[in-house]
Amino acid sequence: MIENVKVSFKNNIPKCFSYKRKRKIGILGGSFNPAHEGHTHISNIARIALGIDEVWWIVAPQNRLKSSIGMESFDKRLSYARLFTNKLSYIKVLDIEEKNKLYASYMTINFLNIKSQRVKFIWLMGSDILDNFNKWLYPTSIAKNMYVAVISRPNFSSSFLNTRQTTKLGKRLKTSKSKTIFLKNKPVWVFLKNRLLSISSSEIRRSLNFNKTDFQT
Repeated sequence: MIENVKVSFKNNIPKCFSYKRKRKIGILGGSFNPAHEGHTHISNIARIALGIDEVWWIVAPQNRLKSSIGMESFDKRLSYARLFTNKLSYIKVLDIEEKNKLYASYMTINFLNIKSQRVKFIWLMGSDILDNFNKWLYPTSIAKNMYVAVISRPNFSSSFLNTRQTTKLGKRLKTSKSKTIFLKNKPVWVFLKNRLLSISSSEIRRSLNFNKTDFQT
């Protein structure tokens, strides 16, 4: 159980965060309820396979496809994610959706593209998310405006690679060519498979009693 963790939400800002630097950056959005090793595992796989400089975790105020029951407060989820990654300098945990009232991924992508024209972004998602991808708002627009990398997750068959959901992502790039994706025209996506880590936020909440953690934000 995680107990007596004191964090400062207002002063806990990611170090060396900038929209203006010329970088290759992976975007990992989610509720992070709570952040766990599965998130860092995906981030590291993407960093190595894609040759990206940073991974930005975008903590969502509320995922419209998820129930608010059992969802911790935004401040708590953000603070814990920053605490969890404080020794991983390549991960920046951001609150841009909360600050800018961005309630959908396509809005976040448009915001980032306008704000950071020197940056090459790639959207990161676990393969388990693809089942609901067609329920996202404007999924085709997402792929047209940002590169996409799908990272394999346990218990999900590779048969999804040929499903209707993946057609919305555009042309699939060979995994062996993953680092060249930034040279391609969108929409294009790549599938990344590496050593799998079987863990989920719901399992973490059950095992660590996250909802009863004593946070001071």
